[in-house]
Amino acid sequence: MKKQSIIFSIILAVFFGFQSCDIEEKIIDESLGEDLLINADPLDLLAPVYNNMRMVYGHRWFFALQTFSADEGMLPTRGTDWFDGGVFQELHKHTYGPENRYTTETWDHITTGMAFSFQAISYLEEGSQEYAEAVGLLSHYMWVCLDAYGQVPYRGISDINFSTDPQILTGADAVNTIIANLESVMASLPTGKNTVRFTQDAAKSLMARVYLNKAVYTDRYAGSFNFTDADMQNVIDLTTEVINGGTHTLETDDYFSMFDPDNENHSEIIWSIKNELTSIRISGRSVSRNTTNGLSRGLIYFANDGTTNLTGSDAGCTLPEFLDTWDSANDPRYYKENYASETGTILFSDYKMNRGFLEGQQYGIKNDAGTPLFNGDGTIDIVPVKLWNKDETLANHTREVSLIAENQSVGVRVSKWSIDDIGTNRDDTGVDIPVFRLADLYLMRAEAKLRLGSGDALSDVNAVRIARGGSGFATGSATLTEVYNERGFEFYWEYHRRTDQIRFGTYEDIWTDKTDADTNMRIFPIPSGPIAETPGLEQNLGY
Repeated sequence: MKKQSIIFSIILAVFFGFQSCDIEEKIIDESLGEDLLINADPLDLLAPVYNNMRMVYGHRWFFALQTFSADEGMLPTRGTDWFDGGVFQELHKHTYGPENRYTTETWDHITTGMAFSFQAISYLEEGSQEYAEAVGLLSHYMWVCLDAYGQVPYRGISDINFSTDPQILTGADAVNTIIANLESVMASLPTGKNTVRFTQDAAKSLMARVYLNKAVYTDRYAGSFNFTDADMQNVIDLTTEVINGGTHTLETDDYFSMFDPDNENHSEIIWSIKNELTSIRISGRSVSRNTTNGLSRGLIYFANDGTTNLTGSDAGCTLPEFLDTWDSANDPRYYKENYASETGTILFSDYKMNRGFLEGQQYGIKNDAGTPLFNGDGTIDIVPVKLWNKDETLANHTREVSLIAENQSVGVRVSKWSIDDIGTNRDDTGVDIPVFRLADLYLMRAEAKLRLGSGDALSDVNAVRIARGGSGFATGSATLTEVYNERGFEFYWEYHRRTDQIRFGTYEDIWTDKTDADTNMRIFPIPSGPIAETPGLEQNLGY
């Protein structure tokens, strides 16, 4: 292993198991010195790099930046709840600054992940699979940093010296470095199906995403972006390699199954961030927690012990402008009814929350003193009752909403991610967070073909639509606008929308309670502390 002249501290606060891929995070006592790192099991060095990705993709961090600054989501103030110093209103109105809590904390989580990556790379054997994975994960952290902040502190992947200041990469330099690093380790990355390890297909998917957005990253404030033929051809080539590889297949039965607790190694998921349903609290990193799910707190479900719990959140919701783009009556991604709001019986094990967009009056199961009405045959009686919010208004979710909400009911909630029934307001979940899905590669390829002016983009769009709704759900045309809308239908609440809006030129548009059109808001401010401490790191324009 490569030795490093200075020990970079590893402080691991929790254990996090990756049982399916034999990665388990262990506490490494830095007081034992560099010998411990030199002799550490490679998976012990790699585990924190994977683990920290959950922080970046936590429900209040990269999710909040990508969703609540875009036209698909809002987190309004409801009575005395959810003002939180105005941080969510700032994201929505595009008035965020260097002291916004979530722009600051997301930066911290990204750079912590990069630090873990550099540390692992320093001690892993070059050419090994674990070394390649560490470089791949570093590349992904770098992409998130570039996409969100436009600047990437970088120490290289060879002869790393923590006693010197990092290089600050921007624009084409950052893009080229990410691509070059991924290419350098491609042959050592694992192949085959493993959604929670960084594979060759994950690397190719990341490269395609970087090339697709390269015009944005190299000219961030442009009035229009120059998508070059070479970049678009790279997107086509990379996505085609993954699509034709046959390792992954589009989901054709239940779209929402990709966001269930058992979604590890789902046929469509290429790479995801692993979550684990455990008794350990994980600081809000769960995708089914709070704002990511956006459920009304009045919704009732039953835990395994038969007690009644309030779950989800009375906070986040979608916007009427986004809903208006949908064919809500025919698109199976819009809504799936798992709980029929009518009298009857159902097996307790079959009782699940409805999924998709929750609009209108919400219903729950009548219960007796907190206990479901169980029958002798193991079923429970379905006696629908109108659900209430905690402010004692009916949970009747209307499309119209504002940043200062009339009550806790208004605003259509989003229930895309499954809820695990471990307990009230718990962070734990077994739902892995899909980062790359095969549908994304089809739609990236369709977009690249349209920007290149060559190729059958319609077939790629219809491959996704037919998988979702059958042959009758195919469309007859595929323009850039239609691909943009299709990405909204397919990837809502999945960390895509802000990036897509910037690339398609809609991020400066007007929507509910948002009128700002400042192009400087396309990237977030760098926190003040890192700027003061890191030579070469400068505040972005407009802040």
